[in-house]
Amino acid sequence: MNSPHKKLLTLVKVALAVAILGFLLQRIQGASGFERLLSEPKDWWALALAQGLVLVAFSLSFVRWYLLVRGLDLEFHLRDAFRLGTLGFMLNQVSPGSVGGDLIKAVFIAREQPGKRTEAVATVLVDRVIGLYAMLLVASLGLVLAGQTFDSAKLLSSLQTVVWSAALCGTLGLTFVLSPLATGKRARALADRLPVIGHTVTRLIEAADVYRSRRRYLFAGFGLALTTHGLLITAFWCISHGLPVSGPTFAQNASIVPIALVAGALPLTPGGLGALEGSMELLYTSIGAGKGDGTIAALAYRAMTYLFAGIGAFYYFNARKKVDELMHDAEALAEETT
Repeated sequence: MNSPHKKLLTLVKVALAVAILGFLLQRIQGASGFERLLSEPKDWWALALAQGLVLVAFSLSFVRWYLLVRGLDLEFHLRDAFRLGTLGFMLNQVSPGSVGGDLIKAVFIAREQPGKRTEAVATVLVDRVIGLYAMLLVASLGLVLAGQTFDSAKLLSSLQTVVWSAALCGTLGLTFVLSPLATGKRARALADRLPVIGHTVTRLIEAADVYRSRRRYLFAGFGLALTTHGLLITAFWCISHGLPVSGPTFAQNASIVPIALVAGALPLTPGGLGALEGSMELLYTSIGAGKGDGTIAALAYRAMTYLFAGIGAFYYFNARKKVDELMHDAEALAEETT
């Protein structure tokens, strides 16, 4: 059962998403954006390419998680990674509460292999961390490549320090976590002494130690994450060329898209709805794009991602009883960890 404060938090998230989208849609209407979309020519080949790139990018993210699971010697099939990936994405769009796609994925692996729930959760956490770290590195590179074109974009110029600092902290943090200092016997002994969570922390340290000894899985996952973000950047560039909007250059996209995707990944609204669009609008405007153009590009991208949500819905209705059981267990896990 969801507690009253969680229900209130869910309502606040939904209200925030509605408010942001309402403001952005009015902004598009004020700039005659809808009229331009209907009357001006579009490059359907560019939009089709963008859709294909989104499909490949999401598919590679599922393969990345599969490799990270196999890196801990957990029995898992690639088809399950795709099924749970699409199902998890669908749930992230329609489930504003505590039960999201990541919890469903962790619970599925834990149920298949009793006694390894901590390792199952670890794979999801590591997958998220690698994805975010790769996103920060790509954004940092984009800021370097397009540095001179951002001289007049005060917002992006001010974000440079934040992005570079976050990327540096991520590099130092990952280096420490995968070092003997963080995964050695002394670290495990200290973790064992922690009240309540000591055993869980020790298991997480053991999982990190396994990854440290099997770096090829991490490197492969990191390479796939970089490829995924590169494909999404290219997809946004194709969208801005396929629609009647004034989009950024490819180098500018390399900075704008990762930053907006990070904002959309924050748990502020259901599925990042409104947060992604608002961030994209703000960043597009900062480089001189037309009013509402960033929102239009972001909404087009979101529509393309809903193909995966549709596949996830297909899996849900074909195995509804099993998925409902997973959601129930995931809800229980969420209650335990909050």
